[in-house]
Amino acid sequence: MGKTITIGDEAYKLLSALKRLPGESFTKVILRHLNRPADTGGELLEAMEKLPPPDVDLVVLKRTERERGKRSGGRK
Repeated sequence: MGKTITIGDEAYKLLSALKRLPGESFTKVILRHLNRPADTGGELLEAMEKLPPPDVDLVVLKRTERERGKRSGGRK
């Protein structure tokens, strides 16, 4: 069952900007960004397992893996 809440214009703009897909509900946006603190390690693990995979730039990831361990060129 849904509830009606009133929020200010600034909060509405923020929630709207956090939507990933057209038509995504504010409920999904809020649940994705606000989490109840975990009381135990098990609760933390459960919460982490429910999260979607992170958005990763694969080009940057590959470059980072390839360059790992090399000096930045600051010293010669």
